[in-house]
This record gives sequence, structure tokens and C-alpha cells, in this order.
Amino acid sequence: MFSIGMLMSFSSMLNAQDKLDLDKVLKPFPAATEELSRYVIELEPKQDESLYQVELIPGKVMSVDCNRHRLSGFIAEMDLEGWGYNYYEFTTEGEVASTMMACFGPKEDKFVTAETLMVRYNSKLPIVVYAPKGYEIKYRIWSAVEGDQTATQK
Repeated sequence: MFSIGMLMSFSSMLNAQDKLDLDKVLKPFPAATEELSRYVIELEPKQDESLYQVELIPGKVMSVDCNRHRLSGFIAEMDLEGWGYNYYEFTTEGEVASTMMACFGPKEDKFVTAETLMVRYNSKLPIVVYAPKGYEIKYRIWSAVEGDQTATQK
């Protein structure tokens, strides 16, 4: 159950440090297992973090032909019970779909991705993602231009 003491304890771990003390910050998160790897993304502080988002990109390096390939699977947001924070878990059966073009060249190793997920940019907490062994989590940082743009009415 959630308690104020637990929240204050976790908040004190996150006070204004240049770099997070990952050992302390990750303590309440589930440990990696024989089946799941834990990936941790630390973000640099930004002046206005509302102008940024992080795209989580799950996937696996595979030997593929010239077709476009897509890995089945999705990233689910999970609640870190009792802490009020969340983490993410990538689930896949490992199935791959592809276009059906005729390919004459050799196969190449490429990073085949599943459905991505956009998450809020927050440098005060790491982004923690779990994925089955053999899969990776990559990420992109997206930024917006300051100020809203106005659409033209026609």
C-alpha cells in the first residue's frame, strides 16, 4: 500500500543531483530475471521538458532480406505499486511480418522493430523498460518548436 514515508524516501533519492544515484533510484523497481532484461534510460535535464518526448523502440537484430519487416509485440505501462511511478514492459511472441517483394541480394543484419511508444520526458526519473532476453530497447528524443502554430481556416 502507498505510504507518505515511502514517497518521501523515494523523493529524497531524487533531489537535485547532477546524475541520479541509479542504485538507489532503481531499488524499488523489479530486478532483471532469467527471462527479462532491464533497460534504463537516463535523460539530461532540459529547461522546458514539456517540449520533449521519448519514443521507446523495442526490437531485435535479425538477418533479413530486402523486404520491410515488423516485429509483433507492444510496450505496456506498468504501475510500480506503492510508489506512484511506472515502468514499461515489452511483450512479444517473436513473430515477424514482412512485405512480399522478390529479393535477389543477400540477407543483412538489421534492427527489426515492434510498435513504438511515446512517453513523457522527465529527467528526474529514469525510464525503466523490461524486455525478453534477446531483444533490445532503443529510444529517440523528440522535440517541439516553442510556441503553438495556428492552422489556417479555409
